[in-house]
Amino acid sequence: MAATAVLLALSSCSKEQGNGGGEGGNVLEASVNASESGVWQYFSFAEGKVVGSGKEDETDNAAWAARTDWDIAINRYSIRTNSGEASSTGAKGGVYTFDSTVTFDSVAEVPAGATFSTDKAVTSEGMGGTTTTVKSEATVILFKTDAEGNKVMPPVYLQAPVYLFRSADGNHCYKVLFTQYQDENKESGHVIFSFAEVK
Repeated sequence: MAATAVLLALSSCSKEQGNGGGEGGNVLEASVNASESGVWQYFSFAEGKVVGSGKEDETDNAAWAARTDWDIAINRYSIRTNSGEASSTGAKGGVYTFDSTVTFDSVAEVPAGATFSTDKAVTSEGMGGTTTTVKSEATVILFKTDAEGNKVMPPVYLQAPVYLFRSADGNHCYKVLFTQYQDENKESGHVIFSFAEVK
């Protein structure tokens, strides 16, 4: 797997009060049906909901890259933030990943000196050939790996760490914990997460 360099930016979430979901530290829960392969569901933390969807193709990617009304997008277990190569407007989104020992409830503020990773183009080899996708380093779930770092088969899903996502305008940060990836029928891509704004 080859990838362009990860861009990092210093924390710049403002102290301004948010106007939407999860403001003032209130914990909300969101449910996103991201089960359709190759289709991104674009989510706004301020609105607390999915604001639209787009296919993983040049036309739809360009259309969503030009928009600033979304903060993260989910496609199965992959995540995109409104930042870096996922934005053509200079949007200031991104993600900070906490250590695996950090709990959702313990995150009360943006860590001093936190840096936020922005989206990059990732090239991978698969059964269908070579594909390049612009996405975040964050994922809805983690995969259990063997001693060599290869995914064990059948897949074993592990909970992802707590993330801190920055809004597209760079003024707000939201702590996020993904709590579900499969529904009761074991269908993947039925994502549930808790989120709250932190200062």
